[in-house]
Amino acid sequence: MKKFSTNCRDCPRLAAFLNEVRLAQPTYLAKPVPSFGTAGSPLLIVGLAPGMHGANRTGRPFSGDYAGDLLYSTLHKFGLATASEPLDANRNANPALELKGCRITNAVRCLPPQNKPLPDEIRQCNAYLA
Repeated sequence: MKKFSTNCRDCPRLAAFLNEVRLAQPTYLAKPVPSFGTAGSPLLIVGLAPGMHGANRTGRPFSGDYAGDLLYSTLHKFGLATASEPLDANRNANPALELKGCRITNAVRCLPPQNKPLPDEIRQCNAYLA
């Protein structure tokens, strides 16, 4: 199994797009987003790809957008997260938030243009799915 790296540049289209985003949004992570939670957890939640102003900004899957607000509050309600708020007061990933018995990831680790990854990009990230 391939080891995940936030410095991955294996998909030229995604790498070029992240370079553009980094120039336009210098405070954003604009790198491949790692999974969140313990590897081997019984529940794996998979999104398509990081969102422009969500995980691409915060560096944590489903953090910083409406889908994340809904997901983390639901996980907290069912005892799978230690907090319901994915962001702290500064709108960064909440360092107090931990997952219990689940892990969150994306099928594609990099923000794709128009949030539409190509089939080859999905296949490239399959090695990192868990």
